Amino acid sequence: MIQFYKPNPKGTGNACSFFLTPDGSIMASMIKQDSWNAAKKTGSFSKNKGVPNKSVMTKLSRIEAAGIMDSIETNREWTAYHRSPKQVVQMKFCPYMRDGNQVGFSFSINKQDAEDSTSKSSYVIGLYFPEARLLAHDLEIFLDKTVKIMAQTAPEPQQKSPVKEVNLEEDKTTSGNPFDDEEIF
Repeated sequence: MIQFYKPNPKGTGNACSFFLTPDGSIMASMIKQDSWNAAKKTGSFSKNKGVPNKSVMTKLSRIEAAGIMDSIETNREWTAYHRSPKQVVQMKFCPYMRDGNQVGFSFSINKQDAEDSTSKSSYVIGLYFPEARLLAHDLEIFLDKTVKIMAQTAPEPQQKSPVKEVNLEEDKTTSGNPFDDEEIF
């Protein structure tokens, strides 16, 4: 698992994590900041865990995980769209710009209720270049592990029925030549 925490004094920060489940699914989650401790200059996120409009979790396909890695390596924008009976999720990974200069990458997730378009929540986090590089590294490891998990959980190949051998010399109905039967043409 890799986690990024970006709290701020305004209480508008987000935290993000990417992790691999035991069944080999690559997951991304984001949560909104719930408080700020001015004395310690730290933010908290725990109260928003599992709160529908304050947190989101989505499964990434292997290709989507590779798309994020490609975005980091090539500086291209990556987007994805997921729709389920309950929600619509849009993701974006792109250059993070500040004062006209790229300072890293930005990851955003927008979530909307599938039946109520007014029920929306947005999450965004900026990752500096070293953080993005570490994310690409961990995603690479996750992809390698998914291959191993898929190989371990793949169903056993089914035994094929033996091929029936036909001795054409014993079969008196044909001469063995498919062109001898004039009804074919």
